[in-house]
Amino acid sequence: MSKNFTNSGRASSSLDEKNEDVAAYDKSSPQLSRSTSNSSDSSNNSSLIEKSFGVRKSEVLVKQLDSYSLNALYFFAIFVAMFVNTVEGEVTGVFVGYATDSYKKHSLMSTIGIIKRVIAAASLPAYARLSDIFGRLELFCISLVFRIVGLVIMSQARDINRYAGGMVLYSIGTSGGRILWQINLSDASSLRYRLLAIAILNLPAIINTWASGEIVASLLDKYSWSFGIALWAFTFPLSCIPYLACSFYMRIKASRTQEWRTICEEEKASTVKLNEKLDRYKRELEEGKPKVWVYTKMTFARAFYWTVEAAWRVDFFGCILIIAMLGLVLVPLTLAGGVTKKWSRASTIVPLVIGFCLIPCFCIWEMKLARNPLIPFKLLKDRGIWAAFAIAVLYTFVSNMPNAYAYPVLFVGMNASEVVATRTPLLLHFVCALTLPVIGFALAKVRRTKGFIFFGIMVWFIAMGLFVHFRGDNDGVRGKYFRDGVAVGMCLLGFGQGFFNRLVSVSAQACTNHEYMASVIAMFSAIYQIGASFGRCVSGAIWTQTMYDTIRRHMVKLGANPELAKDVYKAPYTFIETYKWGSTPRIAVVLAYAEVQKKLCIVGLCLCVPLLFFALFLRDHYLSDAQSLEEEVEDKEQQVLEGDTKVSRMVFTNDKDPIFEMIRKGYNAVRFNRK
Repeated sequence: MSKNFTNSGRASSSLDEKNEDVAAYDKSSPQLSRSTSNSSDSSNNSSLIEKSFGVRKSEVLVKQLDSYSLNALYFFAIFVAMFVNTVEGEVTGVFVGYATDSYKKHSLMSTIGIIKRVIAAASLPAYARLSDIFGRLELFCISLVFRIVGLVIMSQARDINRYAGGMVLYSIGTSGGRILWQINLSDASSLRYRLLAIAILNLPAIINTWASGEIVASLLDKYSWSFGIALWAFTFPLSCIPYLACSFYMRIKASRTQEWRTICEEEKASTVKLNEKLDRYKRELEEGKPKVWVYTKMTFARAFYWTVEAAWRVDFFGCILIIAMLGLVLVPLTLAGGVTKKWSRASTIVPLVIGFCLIPCFCIWEMKLARNPLIPFKLLKDRGIWAAFAIAVLYTFVSNMPNAYAYPVLFVGMNASEVVATRTPLLLHFVCALTLPVIGFALAKVRRTKGFIFFGIMVWFIAMGLFVHFRGDNDGVRGKYFRDGVAVGMCLLGFGQGFFNRLVSVSAQACTNHEYMASVIAMFSAIYQIGASFGRCVSGAIWTQTMYDTIRRHMVKLGANPELAKDVYKAPYTFIETYKWGSTPRIAVVLAYAEVQKKLCIVGLCLCVPLLFFALFLRDHYLSDAQSLEEEVEDKEQQVLEGDTKVSRMVFTNDKDPIFEMIRKGYNAVRFNRK
């Protein structure tokens, strides 16, 4: 693979001057707008921002991957850990259904999913910011602890409340590991090969699609769902040993360089208030005061300073507002239905009202009060960023409409085996994993993203149309016919996903510099999780509000005992052990599942329209051989060097997007004709 794949080969590489796109950047620096959250009117460079110590350290760490073998080993270590992580996620995802079924709370599957995604969404920006303060490796180890504790609690939970508590900790751990790997891969790759690097996170699906179903069946046959969850508390940490070894090696090697020492000295000198306190305590030592007491005060001073500093830098209050806002709005929507409706209860109305009231509070905090907002407002105003974020919400919103209840629909409603019911939804990830490397190599040649994204969204229209038919017209007899149709739809969904899922993130990263890359990745992933929460919420709301009544209606229509509707609604997996495929009560359940699924898939199909609309506003930057466009468009008159600290622009807006320009010209022509 090309040397330009990694930062080590990037130092000496640049695009030829004959490339007209890069030349355009150099000639049009006024159009390359850059803003900062701490502007200074007295400085000519107020539109520029200084790189943080964490970003500079990450650049030094990546430089230690100075050979093909080290690069290959580093990427392979991430692949191995991600492989086990993916298997774990798929297996534990299936066991959520068995856990809720054992608690007689199967309809709360979507609620558990919402809790998981809301917590993940709030934790991702914090991970990105904290990794810049304390380091990627340190934060990964913390995420590992959260993950292990969460798995242990989930496996030993004896009711839904304890299980949900373990899921919160587990979600914090899993989301942290994934986002840190993505940031590591982005640190170590150029824009041109960014998609290929990030594709490593999807490659395990090629194997896991076929393996996870067998693993689930084997665990359920020999053990229980509880053991199937606890198993990963020691399996996953073992798989991370190669990655941790590579990270420790890079850290040790970097610490021996003068550049690293200089950055550490500058960082230490920047903590003025802390240094003043420590100097005072050192004088107390010289005066002969008890060492234990003085060292204790020094330790607490450091801990207090960095705790407060971290809370401000990660916008801790903003993260809490996200959790409260989304949790209070989304969770009640899935809990209000069921056997008895709860819409008139205060326990449903009050959280919804408070949740909606928190939305303007969150906006005011982020725009006016936050010292370090989750993402700078001036960066968010760029269409390349807000369009990508809108697509992130809609993408997971759409995909979760047919997928939220995929396993029970296949297992109960289409007579699939445990293996097939587990494997079929994973075909999406399998085909996507096969598609991504091909698109990655094609993108390295074309170096433009927008055309690929448009094509992928068009494919999704076809896939969602297939779901409307095959998941919405089941007759309770031809199980295999409808299972095969769902499998084809999943394959098309994965094929389209490969064209725009990761590519939209790459497009957003190309709009900013290395300083804000981690924040953009984290916010994109957080909004991605929020979209999944919306999808789970809507699908869960439709399911819980309509499923019980629909099952009961079909039971009455077919002459079955309508009282069975309550049993199948609460514990469908237990119900089908008694009522086999083809029996009248089972046919009633299958018809009810199909009716509700049709509604879900129609919602997903309709949401593909705004998905296509927002894709029009994405930027279409030329992907260079540099880590970010700041390295390609350096203008010495606007570049400030202070020691080893580089100052660079935040937003790059000159992307020469022919699609958007055509739309703009058409809009201006229509407006002119009206006048």
